[in-house]
Amino acid sequence: MTPLVVELLVLPQSTELPDADGFLAVAGLFNAQQREIWGNDDFCETPRAQLARLRSTPTRRRQLLVARAGSAQVILGVAQLNFPLTDNLHTGTMNVVVDARARRRGVGAALCAAAEELAAADGRRTLIAETDHLLGGGEGTAGEGPASFIPQDAAASYALACGFRLELVERISRLDLPADGAGEGFPDSAAGAGYELVFWQDACPDALVDAYAQLRQKMSTDAPLGGLDLVPEVWDAPRVREAEGKARGMGYGVLVCAVRHTASGELAGHTVLEVARSKPAVAYQDDTLVLQRHRGNRLGMMLKAGNLRQLGLHFPEVQRVYTWNAEENRYMLAINEQLGFRPIGYAGEWQKELSLD
Repeated sequence: MTPLVVELLVLPQSTELPDADGFLAVAGLFNAQQREIWGNDDFCETPRAQLARLRSTPTRRRQLLVARAGSAQVILGVAQLNFPLTDNLHTGTMNVVVDARARRRGVGAALCAAAEELAAADGRRTLIAETDHLLGGGEGTAGEGPASFIPQDAAASYALACGFRLELVERISRLDLPADGAGEGFPDSAAGAGYELVFWQDACPDALVDAYAQLRQKMSTDAPLGGLDLVPEVWDAPRVREAEGKARGMGYGVLVCAVRHTASGELAGHTVLEVARSKPAVAYQDDTLVLQRHRGNRLGMMLKAGNLRQLGLHFPEVQRVYTWNAEENRYMLAINEQLGFRPIGYAGEWQKELSLD
């Protein structure tokens, strides 16, 4: 094999410009990986959406490493790196994809080594990676508990070979909606005594943005983390607006349902649904959180059922909704099951401690 060259890829200003060829090849690799895992395009993104997702922001620096070979410098693989800039400064996340025609030739190992070197040079001592696995993909990895859900497939084998440890398992579930309306058949979304539901689309009202930022921050501490070496994220109104701007740039419509404690005016919880306007048949469940002091009032079901009913009103073409939950989060899994979600696969969260010498 021609010697590999691993280098940083500079993002183009637009996918329409002549210098976008390398990025378009990378976008194709990301989509090919999703089709290979799931057998459909439900997790694929347009190049324009990927470009918006991969741009750096005030809270995240995002970089791409590509592996090239041959006189034509064909891109054989890519490593995506995300480095937090306002919290968790000791961490980075990594996603490696190798062209199916170039596997078992050292491309993945070279990308992993380069990614680790880049992360360590930036002072990151912990690197986190995620793998996706279709349900029924084979026998579980060695061990008991959550590890038993992750099959011994190529992705898991690669993570283990690179020195990563499995720290958390998330169940990936799908809700198939009735053809005659996404919002029909869900429990009445009226909040219980002492609470009221509040909805917004795409942008949080100014009067609620500070309270909503606190909910987003709590999501980083209250959601199960397994053994992941993470500390609370820092959220404020500008970060909320940053996230909303990113969703707009990616072409996503966003529906938020929050629940407000009427006596205090406090936002007690929230849930988020996202729909790619280029793929109107699919929605993705993002955060769902109820603050600890308000739990026990069935607010989780109220929130999720309420937002699913809104989904039917605003995005009637949606046919499938996907959600991710830690396998240990039995309460939220039970709510999803009551709503009709069924497991389709698992995501493994892997972690490696880096040497900063």
